[in-house]
Amino acid sequence: MSLKKVIIVPDPYSEEGRSEAEVEDVLAYIYQQFSIWPENARIYHNHIADSCDVTPSNPRKINEQIRYLQSLEGTFYVVVKGAVVWWLPYLYYAIVAATAVYSLYTVLTMPKPQAQQAGSSNNELAQRSNQARINGRIPDIFGLLRSYADLIAQTYTIYKDGIEIEECLMCIGRGYYQILDMRDGDTDVANIAGTSVSVYDPFTSIIGTPIYQVGDSFTEFPKFVRNSDSINGQTIEQPNSAVLESNSIWFQSPNLIKSTGLDFTQKFAANDRIALSGAVYGVQDVNLSGSIMVNEDKMVIIESSTNIDNPNLFKGLLLTGALVDIETTTGTPPVTETNTRDLSGQYVVSGVTKTVISGGFHYEITLSNPEKVNANWQYVNNSYTITAGASLNRNSNSITLDDTYTINSVTADTIALVNPSAINSDWDKLLTLPNQSTQGQDVLVRFDAVSSKYVGWFNFDMPEATQAVFNFFFPNGLFYQDSKGGVWEEKITVIIELQAIDGNGDPTGSITTINQEIRANNKSQFGKTIYIDLPTSGSFRFRLSRTTPTQAGKTQDTCKIKSVYGMTDSTISDYGNVTVVRSRTVATDGALSIKERKLNCLVNRKLPLDGTGPLQVTRSAGQALINLALDEYIGRRTSAEVDIAQINAEIAKVNAYFGSDVMSEFNYTIDDDNLSFEEIAGMVASAAFCEPYRFGSLTRIKFEQPQENSVLLFNHRNKVPLTEKRSYTFGVQKDYDGVELEYTSDVDDARIKYTIPEDVTPKNPLKITTTGIRNEEQAKTRAWREWNKLRYKYVSCEVEVLDESELLIRNDRILIANNTVVDTQDGEVTGVDGLTVMTSQPCKFEVGHDYYVHLQIANATVDMVPCTVGPDDYSIVLSRPPVQPLVVDPDRYVKTLYSLVRADQAEIDAFMLEELTPQTQMTNTLKASNYDDRFYERDHDFI
Repeated sequence: MSLKKVIIVPDPYSEEGRSEAEVEDVLAYIYQQFSIWPENARIYHNHIADSCDVTPSNPRKINEQIRYLQSLEGTFYVVVKGAVVWWLPYLYYAIVAATAVYSLYTVLTMPKPQAQQAGSSNNELAQRSNQARINGRIPDIFGLLRSYADLIAQTYTIYKDGIEIEECLMCIGRGYYQILDMRDGDTDVANIAGTSVSVYDPFTSIIGTPIYQVGDSFTEFPKFVRNSDSINGQTIEQPNSAVLESNSIWFQSPNLIKSTGLDFTQKFAANDRIALSGAVYGVQDVNLSGSIMVNEDKMVIIESSTNIDNPNLFKGLLLTGALVDIETTTGTPPVTETNTRDLSGQYVVSGVTKTVISGGFHYEITLSNPEKVNANWQYVNNSYTITAGASLNRNSNSITLDDTYTINSVTADTIALVNPSAINSDWDKLLTLPNQSTQGQDVLVRFDAVSSKYVGWFNFDMPEATQAVFNFFFPNGLFYQDSKGGVWEEKITVIIELQAIDGNGDPTGSITTINQEIRANNKSQFGKTIYIDLPTSGSFRFRLSRTTPTQAGKTQDTCKIKSVYGMTDSTISDYGNVTVVRSRTVATDGALSIKERKLNCLVNRKLPLDGTGPLQVTRSAGQALINLALDEYIGRRTSAEVDIAQINAEIAKVNAYFGSDVMSEFNYTIDDDNLSFEEIAGMVASAAFCEPYRFGSLTRIKFEQPQENSVLLFNHRNKVPLTEKRSYTFGVQKDYDGVELEYTSDVDDARIKYTIPEDVTPKNPLKITTTGIRNEEQAKTRAWREWNKLRYKYVSCEVEVLDESELLIRNDRILIANNTVVDTQDGEVTGVDGLTVMTSQPCKFEVGHDYYVHLQIANATVDMVPCTVGPDDYSIVLSRPPVQPLVVDPDRYVKTLYSLVRADQAEIDAFMLEELTPQTQMTNTLKASNYDDRFYERDHDFI
């Protein structure tokens, strides 16, 4: 028979990768070349053109088409890329119909290696979203809120038994906390299998007794770890490239590769490294026909006329077309359900029992963990008789010479290897063969040239490092799949090279080389962690490669370097005044389902009562302010500089006024290192409707509530002349048509926007973002106060006043006489005679009107007293004595100030202080707007 030329064309638009061979049987050669038949391949005769397409495609003429293809002479093109797939079903029928001994059917219908594409990242732990706030402020949490812990050490992952495990060390904040729950994302960690979390009080060992624990306890200190930024998941490239493939090759003991019709010197030279694949010889597989039974004991029982010598030497069984109708009975009354399951697959055989029976032999084949190959075995609950194809294979007397070797010498027809039996002991089995060689056995063997392809060098700067840790990742698994669908263990060897570097990053000392073999029979993605103790502690450089070639189309062994760590033992047992969280997450289904992995917990701060007492769980703004003021890093006050009794009394006023403790809560995380204590104190007090202020050296707060009396009176005697300005507003300031206040929900931690008016959507609202408010009572009350101030403020005043104004606190009610008009009735008291008060200015009383006089009292209040006409224009008569004596002595710097108003205008001069700014050494600029009790009309509507 004349030889036919077969040209394999991976891409019709490129010459790259083309190969050709002279063969006797076209279809047999195609079978040998394609362990996995490309889904879009087509066969052309003599020319690549549609008219020359000889791919079997018509199921009614399949046998005729195959015979026609076999009868053709000349050149055949197998084009892999660019073909369409409409003909695949026909080709399937064509192949099934073929009965040639090479069985092209096997090529096209064998199971394909899993995951030709990379495995989904859904099967990897998502990146942890908790952040390391480098040089940031350690959080100070007050009250009750959800804390998202900060990383305080490098998060690192390792692989144990192929499963990813993540270790984290985090902190909640300074001080002590009550832990109410713990979540990863939105999922309770108690519901995530394989997750362990422990929380430790300040000054407590992180392998000691935790205050909160889920899962296993931590018995070892976490590692001190740094991560290499140079590693980003690079693939460790396969070292092999196809050089030669032929079935005219045989092997001879002890180290020779021989051929006829080939010139090895054209392809190889001494010291080249080559990888062999397909060099498998030995006992032929045995096809069994007859009755086949499977049972729940994971056994396949076959009665056949075929007599097999030493059946226990077969370690594999291939089942094809193994469909079984499995009956399942459940419920009351019982209901029987029948489901068809396919048990086809290549299985590992743990033992074969052979018994002679009438007319043949009885074989009981015990499978090893068949459910790992085909999950349908878990449904086999009884004995079932099936019709299927069965083939015993993988005989232990077979000889497999596939491996990577070094060439010692080369001639035209012989390659001598360097001690191959030391690499693969199957070379010793050649001694059992005739002429100690495989000559005469027709096997297609592939030669690959092997070279090192490195990832690196990369410098790793870590003077403390004592260990290098490498995480290798196999996104498609690691396995070998034979032409009959059998899945077997595969291995790769990675090379890790390490060398110390000095302070300048220059290499020093010798290179340490580690050859690490990784074996697996795993069709799912997995990882492997390699720990290497450094020869000398300190910074180092590294590079990676692999030496094991791949058997193209038969092996899945894509290997990536996922991460590299420098590591050393940590001896830090506690982290001072910080609550610490440790977590360990195993990549279980529950953990993999969480895509936003951010560890968080509901915490309530524990504070020393009044700054120095026993710890108590509290949300009080007063306790937060006291402890902040006394904190050595924040307020830096002593207890003598904080009016603790006054602060507590003022908070008690808040609670009594509203009738609820929730109105004085402060729930917030202080983590901005640019905030001063004064700013923080303002935030805390504001949440409780208070204002902080200094009284001498004391820190105090004042509750903003309806005020019947004013604090100070300003008239022309304590104003700088010609500095008073008043402006009047008609309508709402700045045309605001509502208020939009944002706060945090105490139910689900969501940011909530509360809008006034509630039944409409304002177009130009005053937008307020609150801090420290986590309940709707506080939020709505604050919003309505702000809205009412917008509605009821209609006059603003700015004036420069004398230094007694420094007694004022923002939101104080004050009286400001209107000195922008000529006719004014204010001044100072020049004398007192009983209830008769002498004034510095003339007093005019309109007939038919009652009058009040506002008197500035020395205790920082204003006394409003009814009065009548005095004996002259410069006097008035009080209807009652003032609450305190009036100051009229001539040696006093300031005398009692007064303002005379009609009774129906008694509130016209009432203002609320908004801002006080130093102007000169003796004066301040005061800004205020009118005071109105209606500011507080909704204060009790939401409690």
